[in-house]
Amino acid sequence: MEIRGYKPLRIAVGIRDILLTVFALATLVLTFAYLDERHTSSVENETASMAESTHLVPVDSMDSEMKMDIERAVVLERVKDIYRVVRNEYINHGGYCESEWLFDRVFCTQSLNELLMSVHCKEEDTGTLFFEIDRWSMLRYPEAYVSFEEFEVKDLWINGNKKRASVSFVVYDDDSYTPVRIDLVYENNRWLIDDFHNLRYMLDLRNCMWNYLLHDIV
Repeated sequence: MEIRGYKPLRIAVGIRDILLTVFALATLVLTFAYLDERHTSSVENETASMAESTHLVPVDSMDSEMKMDIERAVVLERVKDIYRVVRNEYINHGGYCESEWLFDRVFCTQSLNELLMSVHCKEEDTGTLFFEIDRWSMLRYPEAYVSFEEFEVKDLWINGNKKRASVSFVVYDDDSYTPVRIDLVYENNRWLIDDFHNLRYMLDLRNCMWNYLLHDIV
């Protein structure tokens, strides 16, 4: 009787253990599935975020860089065009620039023209002569043969409608060369020269003119 009573109990316990094991396994599988889904979702979101960031940043950067490259090319071509005209002037007039005041009005900023006019007025009033270098050839004694080469945009600054640039180049004459730089400002919808620098003699034309205007010449 004891053996017959024990078998159903042992079978029931066995079935309960099996059910508990199956339930535990099912719970474990569901838990892992949930965690895996969360992990996958998290990874997908992170990847999407990174992809979006990777896509947007270079586009904005590329757009900005492209604009700068285009403007740099515009500045470079503008300066080359100016100095083609200047070079022809020296060739046609044997090293003399008859059109320097015309060049000033056409190719220079209003501010620089006003400063040049102030210098000219002082020369007339005092009988003195402002003489540093010929601003268009950037030489002390320009000759008929003069060449402007190796143009390079050294600096470009843009902030909305305000733009500034610096372009370096080399002036060659018969037996020497002179490194120079001009500063430009975007004014009245075009790039205009705002200052000249002779890098051989370390002369800044604006500073030289202000020194002339501010000091009495004996």
